[in-house]
Amino acid sequence: MTQTANPAALLTFVHITDTHISADPRYNLDGVSHTPLFGAKALVKRLNDLPFTPDFVLHTGDVAYDPDESAYEAAREIFGELRFPITYLNGNHDDKAALQRILLGREQPEACFNQEIEVNGVQIVCLDSKHPTLATRGHISDEQLTWLSSIAKADDPRPLVVAVHHNPLKVGIPWWDDFMSLENGDDLHAALLPIRSRLRGVFFGHVHQSTQIYRDGILYVSGLSSWYQISAQPGQIKTIDDKQARPGFNVVMITPANTFIRAYTYIVEPDIGG
Repeated sequence: MTQTANPAALLTFVHITDTHISADPRYNLDGVSHTPLFGAKALVKRLNDLPFTPDFVLHTGDVAYDPDESAYEAAREIFGELRFPITYLNGNHDDKAALQRILLGREQPEACFNQEIEVNGVQIVCLDSKHPTLATRGHISDEQLTWLSSIAKADDPRPLVVAVHHNPLKVGIPWWDDFMSLENGDDLHAALLPIRSRLRGVFFGHVHQSTQIYRDGILYVSGLSSWYQISAQPGQIKTIDDKQARPGFNVVMITPANTFIRAYTYIVEPDIGG
């Protein structure tokens, strides 16, 4: 039986990320057990089978495998099967114009794809962190930091959720810090400090793993990919697949006093693409 989420919660949402969808059902990387197309279809089936109804799904970027319009058309078909609304961020693999045009129906896509929405009295701020020149690193512009400062200065009691594609904080692992992260993540962290009393979490993707970092009163949370996962060990300087990890997603429940996060995994059946 499908039921509503915990009635004590202000907001319950599902955090997904890094689907890397290709319209080609054969597209894959060597050694990965399932294609991104099949992984995304399995993800939608798993979410639709949840025994409760989340308020929405938050996709923190890398919707497509590369900036290919056919990939967004495939994504539109796959995510069109969801029983819940979905909000997209763009990742470093995404074409932000194609994403907005095909998935959101925007005839005039925004050059910097920031979003601010409210769901059940919770303010949700989504930041475009795609770097203007670098393939894997991220960047938050001065204009975005100014926008965050204006949010911080506002007399606003609402709980706040922030979403971004790239990993904001350094953790002492070369692969994570030097190859993947926001190049000015410390600036983002500093901009968020004045609003940490109402900030309920910063949710990100990009690293293909489930992590939680708590720094200066701010919780940072990443999510598993629906395709393949990546290891991050002390001293690691190369991208190394974590072949033991399954695809997954997070369920986030925000109450007046707490943020609860449950990390789920699932199995991609061989015939999911049928």
